[in-house]
Amino acid sequence: MAIHKHNQATAGVKAPDDVSEIAHNLGAQEVVFTPSKSYKNVNITRFFAFFVGLKNWWNLMSSIQKDSWVLLQHPNENILVANRFIDICKRRKGTKFIILIHDLESLRKSSGLEDGKCLEGRSYLADEVLLKKADFIICHNKTMKQYLVDRGFEEERLIPLQIFDYLHTSFLPEKRIRTKSVVVAGNLVRHKCEYLYRLIEKKDLDFNLNLFGPNFDGAIENANVKYYGQCSPDELPEKLEGAFGLVWDGIEVEGCRGNMGEYIKYNNPHKCSLFLASNMPVIIWREAALAEFIQSKGLGIVVDSLLDIGDIIEKISDEEYNEMLENVKRVGDKIRSGYYLSYALNAIFDHAIVKGDNI
Repeated sequence: MAIHKHNQATAGVKAPDDVSEIAHNLGAQEVVFTPSKSYKNVNITRFFAFFVGLKNWWNLMSSIQKDSWVLLQHPNENILVANRFIDICKRRKGTKFIILIHDLESLRKSSGLEDGKCLEGRSYLADEVLLKKADFIICHNKTMKQYLVDRGFEEERLIPLQIFDYLHTSFLPEKRIRTKSVVVAGNLVRHKCEYLYRLIEKKDLDFNLNLFGPNFDGAIENANVKYYGQCSPDELPEKLEGAFGLVWDGIEVEGCRGNMGEYIKYNNPHKCSLFLASNMPVIIWREAALAEFIQSKGLGIVVDSLLDIGDIIEKISDEEYNEMLENVKRVGDKIRSGYYLSYALNAIFDHAIVKGDNI
C-alpha cells in the first residue's frame, strides 16, 4: 500500500500527517506530493500547479507496483490531474484507491443552501466525479455516509471512520477536576468563529473561557475569558487547561448556524479528537454528527445552546465527571495510538480478501 502525503509543515496538516504515520505503521510506502507555489495572479498559480501536479502523479505511478493499493487524502491539489491519473493508474497498473475524506468542500460551501449552487467547478469535480472513482471511501461518520449514499455512492464502498485519530506520545496533564472552565482551541479569527465573540460580549457569562490559537481579537474585555496564545498541534494536548473542550461552529450561541454551523451536522471536527486525546471531556452541539458518539460513550455533554453550559456543569457531580474522565481516557488511548484509522483500513482489507483482491 502507498500513502500520498503533502510536503508541508503547518498546523493545518496535523490530521493528514497523522494519517500518513498510521498508514506507514501498517506497512505503507510514503509518496510525497510537493506543493505548488502561490502567485498573485491566480491564473499563473493554476498554470504552474498543473505541471507540479503532473510531476507528483507521475512520481506516484512510477513508484507503485502492479496491483498496489493507494491511500489518497481528499481533497488534494491538482484535481484535474488527479482525476485523469486515477484512471491511468487503474488501467495500466491495476491500482486500487482508498480515498480518505478530510473535507467535502461542496458540502461545506453549500450547507444550508437549498439550490446547492456551490456544487460547481472544482468542488463538483472533486466530490462528485473524482471521489466516485475510489474503490473504497473512508468517510467521517454514519451521517456523512448517508449523505454520500443519497448522492449516488455505493454503500458497500463507504467505511465510516467514527472519529479522527490524534497521535500523541508525550506528557499529559494530571487528572482534571470539575470546574466551570471551557476550552476553545483553533483559529480564533472572528469570521471563522463569530459565536465565540458573541459569547464574549455577554458580560454575565457564568463560566470561564480558556482560548488557545492564533488570530484572537482581544479588543472585547471579559473577566471570564483568558487567552493562552498559540502553540503547535503536537504541544496542545499537554498545554490545554480546563474541564471541558468546546466543539461548536458557526455564528450563533444558540445552536450552530451558518455554513460552518450546518457542516458540523456531517463532519468530524478535528478539535474533538484533540480534546479527547488530551483526556478532556467535550461539550458539543446536540445536532452535530459526533454528538451520538460522545453521548453513547459518555465522553461529555450535548447542549442546545452555549447559554446553558454554566447551569449544566453546575449540576454535574464530581462522581459523574470522574466517570466521564475514565471513559475519555479509554477512547483517548485509542485516538492517540491511531486505532480508528487502523480499524477502518483493516476492515477494507478484510473485505478485499473475501472478494479475492490482492493486498
